[in-house]
Amino acid sequence: MKPIEMTLRSRVLLFAAVAVGLVALVGGVLFVTASRGERGLAQMLAIQSQTEIYGRMTDESFGYLSTLLHTRETGGDTQAVLEAQEKRFAAGFARLEELVREEHAGEPMEGELERIEQLQRALQRWLRGSEERVRLAPGGGEAATLVHESLQAFREKVAPHLKEAWDQSRADLDEHERRGQQSLGIGRVVGVAVPLVALVLVLSMASIIYLNMRRALGTLLERAQRMGEGDLDSELPVKGERDEYDLMARAINRMATQLRSAVQERERYNALLEQTVRQRTAELEQANARLTDSLQQLQAAQSQLLFADRLATVGQLAAGVGHELNNPLAFVLSNLNYAQQVVTEMEAAPTPVERRELLEALADAREGAERVRLIVRDLRMLSHPDDREMGPVDLVKVVRSAAKMAAHEIRGRARLVQAVENVPPVHGNSARLCQVFLNLLINAAHAIAPGAVERNEIKLSARVDGTHRVTVEVRDTGSGISKDKLERVFEPFFTTKPAGEGSGLGLSVCKSIISAHGGDISVESEPGQGTTFRVSLPVYGGEARA
Repeated sequence: MKPIEMTLRSRVLLFAAVAVGLVALVGGVLFVTASRGERGLAQMLAIQSQTEIYGRMTDESFGYLSTLLHTRETGGDTQAVLEAQEKRFAAGFARLEELVREEHAGEPMEGELERIEQLQRALQRWLRGSEERVRLAPGGGEAATLVHESLQAFREKVAPHLKEAWDQSRADLDEHERRGQQSLGIGRVVGVAVPLVALVLVLSMASIIYLNMRRALGTLLERAQRMGEGDLDSELPVKGERDEYDLMARAINRMATQLRSAVQERERYNALLEQTVRQRTAELEQANARLTDSLQQLQAAQSQLLFADRLATVGQLAAGVGHELNNPLAFVLSNLNYAQQVVTEMEAAPTPVERRELLEALADAREGAERVRLIVRDLRMLSHPDDREMGPVDLVKVVRSAAKMAAHEIRGRARLVQAVENVPPVHGNSARLCQVFLNLLINAAHAIAPGAVERNEIKLSARVDGTHRVTVEVRDTGSGISKDKLERVFEPFFTTKPAGEGSGLGLSVCKSIISAHGGDISVESEPGQGTTFRVSLPVYGGEARA
């Protein structure tokens, strides 16, 4: 039997067919694996969404109790609250059923739907029972007792169903994860085995084709090398029409022509590329400039926030400062009016007695004006907007200025004790540090109820720690802070004051300022025993002085 003769083209086509078939096989395996993974991911997401709905229902149940109690206290309709909550839960359970169907597509799910219906009935009975309990409670009924009874009913009637649903969701999630791991393992085995078989087949066919091509291309090597060295003007001779050698010779000749065109195109492209690089470089420089401007704007916004908090503090002090200014101004004006009246009525040189009285009046007026000047100087320290100036700061002067400005807040609540002598200058900004200590003193005053000055005390002390730090303490005997709130006192917008009496930014701004100064701020407190804030700052120049 005469062997079948194959041309190079036939061999290449056969090689391509085998390669395409193997790629299609690998692609099919990967497609099936990906489809299973996608289905498993969709089911896991559906389970996760169910878990989130269960958690949201629990949170809304507790919020429902608070709403009922508030509605009862304000004389509202608790039935309307019940109906609104039932509608929200009905929507949630409808969504749960959709997720269960999505999770169990093509699989039995009667048990899941029955469990959801049991939970819905239990939760509905609890909602109505809680509403009836709150509505029928006596007018003086304790809110804590109602909440406790409703929560007890929730734990007994609803919580078991919720726990069962959560446990089932967790089990389903573990099962899907197990299936995913199993599918992934199979995919790994197939992904290794099929490419290896394909590689062996492709290498075998490529070796056969290569040997045949090597014999056919031997005569073309010399001219091809010359073309490879850059001689693109010489062409290979073509003798026939359909011979593979002639076809390859024509292809190489066409390639040489295309290479000559490509070289010319590359030169043009290189010039265009250089122009594009210069353009992109200029755009990057502009983008960097915009980013720099944005950073400067953010820094300016931060400075404005610090200054706004400082001005808010000044606003809190406005009434007290006005009172502090009014007293010295009153006797300044009184003494000046007296001096003016005496000088007006005087027709001759004053007697020694009149001269002494005039001098005493003018001295009192000068003393009052000096007090006004000192108060204004302290306020100017606090309201100075330039927070970028850093240098040596007289901490004693700053702390005493803050104490003077907070005096009217402290006076009716506690005794102020100061022990801030003999501390070295610190590195920082006087206006910012004054803002910190003023906020701490005002917070300490607000933690003490008015009317018991002799029983309460606010102590302001400073000491040198080691050789490079100064620590300032603000200690009060106020109401203190509970442990659950103590860890959050430095968070923005968190406040322990009643609603409407604090923005929650004071201590957050204080922490930001102290951190920017390279210092630390900490707090210790016990409910009913008072609170202590400690501020540690670096000594200017790095060494403390006694």
